[in-house]
Amino acid sequence: MNIHVITLFPEIFEPILSSSILNKARAKKLIKINLINPRNFATDKRKTVDDKPYGGGAGMVLKVDVLYKALSSINPKPYTILLSASGKKYTQKEAKGLAKRKNIALICGHYEGVDARIEKYVDEIFSVGDYVLTGGEIPAMALIDSIARLIPNVISPKSPHEESFEKGLLEYPQFTRPEVYENAPVPKVLLGGNHEEIKKWRLKEAIKRTKKFRPDLLQAKSKWKE
Repeated sequence: MNIHVITLFPEIFEPILSSSILNKARAKKLIKINLINPRNFATDKRKTVDDKPYGGGAGMVLKVDVLYKALSSINPKPYTILLSASGKKYTQKEAKGLAKRKNIALICGHYEGVDARIEKYVDEIFSVGDYVLTGGEIPAMALIDSIARLIPNVISPKSPHEESFEKGLLEYPQFTRPEVYENAPVPKVLLGGNHEEIKKWRLKEAIKRTKKFRPDLLQAKSKWKE
């Protein structure tokens, strides 16, 4: 898979992309990351990429012409995503869909935002949550990580199936050694080796955890009952 990232700050991606699973995926050539700085497509001497918003207001807005030129430099034409606080909520469902694509571009907004006319040239607009960040770089990293781990051979094929959101629930709590820590023992059911009982316990705990932290998921999936 090829992932192109249009960003004014390509240098902040390298520490993430050069670490852990993403680094291994790149080494295996399972994903290729292409960082594109739109400043390289500015035509004036100052390499201007932003300007004051029409109608007034605080902050600066990224220019549509510069962003479009950066996007047009990608060949073949990618499936394009704009990261914006005003976009659709990004979920595991979207991650699964994007993981099946071969060529993706992510546009990172910055400053006050981007000229809205760039939306004409994108396929999706995603937000990673109901809050505002200083730019789209952190959301872009989140998308890259969530997509890459779903590509075959990046992680164990068994890993994603019981994770949070896969069945409409948060993942059940996990434990490892030591068996007892600060008077808190590992639940006995996990030590007995009865796989059917473990399965039942995990489902019950997943429902309990979802009810505590994300009751909205239970409302969306009425089949889950304690």
